[in-house]
Amino acid sequence: LAVFGAKACYGVDAATGKKVWSFEWVTNYDVNASDPIVVGDHVFVSSGYDRGCGLFMIQGEQGVKVWENKAMRSQISGPIMIGDFVYGIDENQLRCVEFKTGKETWTDKSIGKGSLMAADGKLIVLSEKGKLAVAPADPQAFKPIVEAQVLSGKCWTRPVLVNGRLFLRNTAGSVVCLDVKK
Repeated sequence: LAVFGAKACYGVDAATGKKVWSFEWVTNYDVNASDPIVVGDHVFVSSGYDRGCGLFMIQGEQGVKVWENKAMRSQISGPIMIGDFVYGIDENQLRCVEFKTGKETWTDKSIGKGSLMAADGKLIVLSEKGKLAVAPADPQAFKPIVEAQVLSGKCWTRPVLVNGRLFLRNTAGSVVCLDVKK
C-alpha cells in the first residue's frame, strides 16, 4: 500500500503493516490529502497549498526523485492516471501532465476547484460550485461532451459511479443521483 503521512509518503506491507519504503514530502499545514499513484516502481504524489507534484522511483527502502514541479497541486481531490497521463485539479484549474516527465499538456480554467473520477475512458468532473462536466480523457485538450449545473453550494466530494448511477454531493449534504446507463 502507498499512503501519505503528514511529512512523507510510505509504502506499507498490507499483510503486516510494516514500512517497506518512504520518502519525504513536506507541505504547508502538514496536509497531504490526495492518494499517491503507483506504477511499477514509480510513485506520483501531489499536494495543494502551492506544494506541487513529483515522481519518485523506489530503490530499496527509499524513493529517489525523478522530477518535481508545481504543475499539479491537488488539494481537494487526488489526481487520476489514464494511459501515460495524470489528470487532476491544480489548485483552481483542471490540468493534464505527462506521468514520466511532469510536463503540462493542457490546462482548463472553466472548472475551478473541484474533484474528478474516470470511467469508460472519460473524465467525470464536479466543480466546487456544482457544475458537472464529462469529457474524453484526452492528453491534448479538455473538451466536454456534456455539462450541467447539478448542485448548489460547495462541492468537494469526488463523484461516485455505481451500477450506472452517478452520485454527487455538496458539503451541506444534498445528494444528486443521475442515471447514466445510456
